[in-house]
Amino acid sequence: MVTPVNPRLNAVPASLHGLDNRGIEAGAIPGGGYGRYGRMFDFFGRPIPDQCLRDIATAMIKVDKSTPIDEPEPTDENPTIPSGYTYFGQFIDHDISLDPTPLSTKANDLAAMQDFRTPSLDLDCVYGRGPDDQPYMYTDGLHLRTGKPLTCGGATKGATFDVLRLDTSGPAHPAILGDKRNDENRIVVQVQALFIAFHNKVVDDQALIAAAGGDFSDGLSRFRTAAQIVRWHYQWLVMNDFLPRIVETGTIAQIMGSGTPTLPLYDHGDAIYAYMPVEFAGAAYRFGHSQIRPGYALNNEAGADPKADPHRIPIFSRDADPTKNLNGFGFPQPPKFGIDWAYFLDGLDQSKVTKGARTPQLSYRIDANLVDPLGDLPEFRANGSPFINLAYRNLARGSNNLRLPSGEQVAHSLGIVPLTSDILWGAGSKPLLDKTLDESKFPQDKKDDLKEVRDRRAPILANWAGPGKPLNGNTPLWYYILREAEYYGFDRAAEGLTTCFGGQHLGPVGSRIVAETFIGLLWRNSQSYLRRWPAFTPMIPKHGPKFILSDVVRYAL
Repeated sequence: MVTPVNPRLNAVPASLHGLDNRGIEAGAIPGGGYGRYGRMFDFFGRPIPDQCLRDIATAMIKVDKSTPIDEPEPTDENPTIPSGYTYFGQFIDHDISLDPTPLSTKANDLAAMQDFRTPSLDLDCVYGRGPDDQPYMYTDGLHLRTGKPLTCGGATKGATFDVLRLDTSGPAHPAILGDKRNDENRIVVQVQALFIAFHNKVVDDQALIAAAGGDFSDGLSRFRTAAQIVRWHYQWLVMNDFLPRIVETGTIAQIMGSGTPTLPLYDHGDAIYAYMPVEFAGAAYRFGHSQIRPGYALNNEAGADPKADPHRIPIFSRDADPTKNLNGFGFPQPPKFGIDWAYFLDGLDQSKVTKGARTPQLSYRIDANLVDPLGDLPEFRANGSPFINLAYRNLARGSNNLRLPSGEQVAHSLGIVPLTSDILWGAGSKPLLDKTLDESKFPQDKKDDLKEVRDRRAPILANWAGPGKPLNGNTPLWYYILREAEYYGFDRAAEGLTTCFGGQHLGPVGSRIVAETFIGLLWRNSQSYLRRWPAFTPMIPKHGPKFILSDVVRYAL
């Protein structure tokens, strides 16, 4: 394939191969004012008793059995976001942040906390420290190594290899990655494999390398140019595909204005370079946990049988058989677990998926409900730790370690009227609570779904959120942002009665924190496309009105 030259490349001030191989001037450098965690807000929430946090965490877990691939889940499913973006979002998170501080630490000194990922959207999780420093990740200084072959159920566009792993004599086969967390489950590791395939395709695309100003005959120029092409497409996708799907309409345009971002939350006088806001890392960006389904079909032969029990493959389970769940961390992909990306992304040919399958599988709504597998995390089972519940882990880290401000405090500071306790610990979107939707006319199953959520949250309102109690005006920021998404997140798609469940996108507080962080990371990265060449558009073909993640799949696979 000869890739057409993108005429906009003529506007590039310098060829892409001349850019910094690492991407930015970032890293955990003491005294540098960057590569560190920092705060958007200079105030803190009040301490919350541990039992209160445990009660909230318990209330957030929803017992939810995976449904057959041919049945809809209108209460839970988000009609606007395919499930592939849940794991693309996790991949992005692992690219920009890592805090290895033990959860038992009572409070963190932010000046001492290090972000061991460069906060820059530079794919260091894929490239590691580069072929000179980590040659074992590369075959020839140009191509990233790949692992054992996979089959993908006859997919038109599917994963054909696992990532590179240590070949050990025991059952565990650790992945050799720039970030080990990208082996956390068998979906996110295939996003990693997708970007490995993307790089390997670009580095062999002579026309594309030439169009970007690289010298295909020179190994160093060829590698650097390919890496920069991949990085800029990735950054463009984050800015123009991923972010618009998750934040309120108008948020990005408001920040970008005429082209120079206005970042009142992200910009601080002493933040010369990119930094990672704790309000983002510890609360706002953890919205993705609510999008996780209890189980997934990977391809026509893995999880797509409507009559199977359990339906689909559980995201986590206690079954020791590696073909019975999507547990990660050291377990190689079963040979038939290659992802058919038509099961996860829009914009791909759906004609070869299992007959009757509802594809792409949708993410769950952005709401204050987590599926029950997230209340039983595999890595915390051995010692009976309360952190076995992901919700408790997030709440404890935010309240005890990071001392995050409350949701009400942040809303006040942004000029937004905070949600009341009755709304926060109730259920339903704004149309439902404003009586635009008449709940008395709902079918019984929708009434039952709303009642189930209300029943889980009612004890929190009664025991912890009244006047003078710990949660009065002091809602944990993570929970607040999720409930806010339920309340305000209903205007992306018309859903009829299921509009009452909201959660199609983030609300105003969550949208502002998330959008400013991503745009701030790109703007403070002197090597990003947004700084080097704001007019950049993707150089590989698109197959719809705009370039989206599935276009990378089409090109790379």
